[in-house]
Amino acid sequence: MGRSWRFRNVPVPAEYPVVLAVAFGLHRIRPWPVPGPRGAHRLVGLPLVAAGVLLAAWSVRTAAEVDLARPDRLVRVGPYGRSRNPMYLGWLLASGGVGVVAGASWVLAGVPLAAVRVHHEIRREEGRLAALFGAEFDRYCASVPRYWPVRPAGWARRAQ
Repeated sequence: MGRSWRFRNVPVPAEYPVVLAVAFGLHRIRPWPVPGPRGAHRLVGLPLVAAGVLLAAWSVRTAAEVDLARPDRLVRVGPYGRSRNPMYLGWLLASGGVGVVAGASWVLAGVPLAAVRVHHEIRREEGRLAALFGAEFDRYCASVPRYWPVRPAGWARRAQ
């Protein structure tokens, strides 16, 4: 079966565009530059933006045959085999990278606030998946971290 893009499978959490808009508005009114040379901002920020966009695109491509709003199965391959929420992780990386590239500390201050709000939505979403898939989802949670694909040494699985 061929893969097709499902545009509603691209969850652009409203929190990130809102934070970017507000932060850039604040930056315009009262600049709060990121310390360091502009070249360093690009050197650090552009790979973050690229990694975030590529991760989100790979995630959408991997989940193409599943309607993420009404899933009939769990997606456990590709980026979903490393992180339960790779699209959200992609948006976080891209948004932070935009702030670094632009040299706008307001963005870097706002992105963690957006991430906390998105985290709460992810917890609700995982509750729905747990109710829908039961033990299968529990096994998935036990084997794949919520966000970051690498666990620091000694990190308990329950700490997710």
